[in-house]
Amino acid sequence: MKYIEINNQTHRVRRIEDVLPSNSAEAAHFIECPDDNVDLNWWIDEETDTLHEEKIWTLEEVRPLRNEKLFNTDWMVGSDSPYKDDASFTADIKTYRQALRDLTSQDPILDSTWPSMENISSNIP
Repeated sequence: MKYIEINNQTHRVRRIEDVLPSNSAEAAHFIECPDDNVDLNWWIDEETDTLHEEKIWTLEEVRPLRNEKLFNTDWMVGSDSPYKDDASFTADIKTYRQALRDLTSQDPILDSTWPSMENISSNIP
């Protein structure tokens, strides 16, 4: 058995302990978790009170974040982009942006569904 502390804003596991903290004020923030495989950033569904390895995103949550990510990469694909002559980078960023657009057609939308710029950002000239 593990004891977990949940971040109230993100509903994700913030801290994991093998024993309940001895300080009662601190212990009040922890709940018992029967899953010994629990890991940081697992997500608790407040409606069903169940713990998941990945957050299940609603369309209402996805759209503003997706739109922000698209907005933040618009400059990379514009005609005046400093990367316009780098065909490999341009292809990668366009693939990333298309994956962002395709998110809303997926069901369910999980953390692992979100496209990553990790490989792209490491290749920014």
